Amino acid sequence: MKKIFLLLISSFLTLASVLAQTPGNSLSGSVKDSATGKPLAGVSVFLNSTSKGTVTRADGTFMLSGIPGGRYEVIISAIGYQTFVAAITTRSLPAELKVTLHEKASELAAVVVEPYLKDGWKKYGKFFIDNFIGTTENASNCRLKNHEVLRFHYYLKSRKLSVTASDPLIIENKSLGYDLEYRLESFECDYSTNIISYSGYPLFKEMTPDDAKTRLVWEQRRRYAYLGSMMHFMRTLYSGQLYQEGFIVEHEIEVPNLEKLRVKAIYKPNLTKTDSIPMDTLHHYWEILRQPDAYLQKTKSTNDLLTIHPDQTRTLYFPGDCTIIYGNGRLGIAYQQSDINLMEPVAIDIGENGSYYPPRILSKGNWSRTETIANLLPRDYELYNH
Repeated sequence: MKKIFLLLISSFLTLASVLAQTPGNSLSGSVKDSATGKPLAGVSVFLNSTSKGTVTRADGTFMLSGIPGGRYEVIISAIGYQTFVAAITTRSLPAELKVTLHEKASELAAVVVEPYLKDGWKKYGKFFIDNFIGTTENASNCRLKNHEVLRFHYYLKSRKLSVTASDPLIIENKSLGYDLEYRLESFECDYSTNIISYSGYPLFKEMTPDDAKTRLVWEQRRRYAYLGSMMHFMRTLYSGQLYQEGFIVEHEIEVPNLEKLRVKAIYKPNLTKTDSIPMDTLHHYWEILRQPDAYLQKTKSTNDLLTIHPDQTRTLYFPGDCTIIYGNGRLGIAYQQSDINLMEPVAIDIGENGSYYPPRILSKGNWSRTETIANLLPRDYELYNH
């Protein structure tokens, strides 16, 4: 089955409680139970898709220090409670984040509303692993340690498979040297369109290598996972270094239909007198007026891809298709092609750390195979520090 992936690994939610801002690279706050008002201890607090995380103290307070530059989601999560998500940027971090967590419905109540397949893992487990963790070389050393928390739902009428999880997924990636806690928000396969999408909140934890050789292998594999990845592309697009980093980009732009503009200026149906206009010319006018006002035309220029706004934030936008080719002969990385489309005609905010929002990007080609959990790196990964 030819698959198309909707890249949804990262998303941002804007919350009013994050508006009181002060500069810095640390984030502090407190977490309470919404019903009792009592502080919650041992709650997980982390930056989505990074290795930056902590847990709340006995009094419900927390401190996250050393946040690298960029835009992130703060994830506050505890078993039995609804996950709290808030967008932050290191340009203006909140003075203090005060959060109240709400209890979520019990799994028993959820099952009554949304029953799941009891034999779901047996029937769809391999399909889920192949499309979530992946089938690349790194996937062979990746293991989902608690598949029993997965819940599989198949909708016969719409031909859709949906997968949820009652607890965070525990994933061991011995290829890259990370343990992941992945809070799965959604996984869906639409068999009618062959579009597979998933979203969630991963927290990375560095494994301790047995020896220096293992550490070196991890660093090399991380480097190869990064080069040519979506994160690499977004970071270099943000910095304006696509060509220097080895990316070849071809995308579509809208160009006006000049002939239609010319015809509209000299001929208006039902208004222009046609006595002196030859019939073949009239036929030409009618044909041209049925054409679109603009066409999509491919260009290798990247000038129209990125917009830098007065506040130095950056957005990505293109109509139609965008083809991205990457390779590195010096490192033995063969040239591979990926194609992306925007699911909606809206600009995508991109951050210096490679994040992007909204996460409505369809990926085909190489990225549909490689942008999976087995190759996923934390947002605080830095190539030249390894």
